[in-house]
Amino acid sequence: MMRYFFCGIGGSGMLPLAMILKGQGAQVSGSDRSRDQGRLPEKFQWIAAQGIDLFAQDGSGVTAGLDAVVVSTAVESDIPDVKAAKERGVKIITRAELLASLFSRADIRVAVAGTSGKSTTTGMIGYVLHADGKNPTVMNGAVFRNFLSPETPYATALCGDPGLFVTEADESDGSIALYNPTIAVLNNISLDHKSMDELKALFSAFIGKAAASVLNLDNVSVAALAQPSAMTYSLTPGKGRLSADQIVLRPDGLSCRITDNKAGSVSALNLGLPGRHNLSNAFACIGTCLLLGLELDAICAHLSGFSGVKRRLEVIGTSSSGVTVID
Repeated sequence: MMRYFFCGIGGSGMLPLAMILKGQGAQVSGSDRSRDQGRLPEKFQWIAAQGIDLFAQDGSGVTAGLDAVVVSTAVESDIPDVKAAKERGVKIITRAELLASLFSRADIRVAVAGTSGKSTTTGMIGYVLHADGKNPTVMNGAVFRNFLSPETPYATALCGDPGLFVTEADESDGSIALYNPTIAVLNNISLDHKSMDELKALFSAFIGKAAASVLNLDNVSVAALAQPSAMTYSLTPGKGRLSADQIVLRPDGLSCRITDNKAGSVSALNLGLPGRHNLSNAFACIGTCLLLGLELDAICAHLSGFSGVKRRLEVIGTSSSGVTVID
């Protein structure tokens, strides 16, 4: 049994990875300064209830028998846990390195990249595969609203078949270079975190390593990277392998007709998320799931049940004066 200790285990990027490892049979423990400061007590009670031992962030939880201490970019190199790992000869790895390692072990590896839309697209792909009975392992950067329950209040991961792995691939810290996907999904490229030249080089290398790619032709920088073999999509009728027409936008969602211009199949899509950008995210999901062997009608039917991820145009409620609050 592998043993991992997470520094900052309550973090949005750390907890889902810890839960995936736990679900795969590893022994997981950790620390978090928020717990030490008395913040988020319900969250840490829930984490402990999952069979994860929690320690103060004072080095006491780091023992010589650990296989690795996992840190993120939010963890300083001089905290007691990191010092203890160095003193006791315990391997220190970053969250991104560990995620890429788990990802690389899977037979089918779907990585979702791009400047924006990664969390929603990853959530869509994970939900559709789950709804179709495929039992994927999914690592997301946001909470799946479909899987929220009293038993799973921090639903940022699905702990399924380790052989089918879906994850976000982040370009901001360069860790996208660690991934070797079988299917590379690229939503868009725009100026953020790095220069456009750096971004184009990173995303080009990302696509180049994959056996198949799913690319957005409506983004000029992504379209420039498209090869004839790519699964392409566009909101313009007749453009790309997948295209849309009869688009109707509503405050609470949208509907349209999806055409697979190669197969000649057509399906209606009703999405419970608003905005053309979410239709673009849905296209990325549809293209990915087609490559994984699902039928267009089934994919669109499953997507109609997708309720989104938290804090992405999430309707919180309506005030007594009629103001709708959206996070």
